[in-house]
Amino acid sequence: MPKICLGEDGFVTLGQGPKITREEVLSFAQKEGFRGIELHAQFEKYDLGAAQATEEYYQKYDLEIPGIQTGHIGFYHPPISEDDATRAEYVAAIDEALAFAEKLGARHSTLTPPLFASDMTPEYDLLLDRYIRVVSEVAGKAEKRDVMLAIEPEPNLFLNGGGMRDAIEDVRLVLDTVRSKKLAILFDIAHVNIISHGDPVGFLKQLHGRVSWVHVADNDFSLSPFGTGKHQTFGEGNMDMPKLFSALKMECPGLAWLQIDTWEHPAPFDAASKNKKELERILLKIGWK
Repeated sequence: MPKICLGEDGFVTLGQGPKITREEVLSFAQKEGFRGIELHAQFEKYDLGAAQATEEYYQKYDLEIPGIQTGHIGFYHPPISEDDATRAEYVAAIDEALAFAEKLGARHSTLTPPLFASDMTPEYDLLLDRYIRVVSEVAGKAEKRDVMLAIEPEPNLFLNGGGMRDAIEDVRLVLDTVRSKKLAILFDIAHVNIISHGDPVGFLKQLHGRVSWVHVADNDFSLSPFGTGKHQTFGEGNMDMPKLFSALKMECPGLAWLQIDTWEHPAPFDAASKNKKELERILLKIGWK
């Protein structure tokens, strides 16, 4: 059975308001019996020199660090920029994050596509070709670091089809073109429910097992205020979770982790607790041992 971890991204403070501390998140994760944490840059500075201390700190809470998120890097260094130096900075920054993950013993990292805007559609294929070349470069870095990269398709991000086609076509093109053993897909259930038009199992089957990480949340086709898939508590959405996890078990039997994701949820602690319990019940029911 895959181990269940908690994503720090679900506790990120957006805008004004009180911030949730790292200690609150880790204490909660320990109390609820999570096995690990996927790191987010709002809670950790990806400093190679601090990797050992970071790992030891999480160990005090009996938590592994299986992976890190790197979405913030594309914000500062857009990987589809026409500027060669900006793209080079992106590759270098991703490599630094992968070095941090490697030092931690984390074997996984997200790779978040840049934001998509409708005015990109006329030149979308040109930008897609540029993005694929950058992904190929960072995949080469991941191979040297022995860290798996997982691209996360989202409704409001690049690889969404650009308003011309279905997202699965872009996703498969990237995987088939780069062809790296260290490149796969981050299957965020809430996002995929939207970009698959309500057919996440069909989307999954077209990936032919090339999924290395899963973010778990329900969704009812709603978008968040930021335009991405709303992450909801199980039962609030319209998804057949037993059917989906049965398909994941069949298509990706080697998945080591499933991450409970409460991104932008108004009550992340409550949602994480309920979703973990329900996920465990489903995994037991379908016999994913």
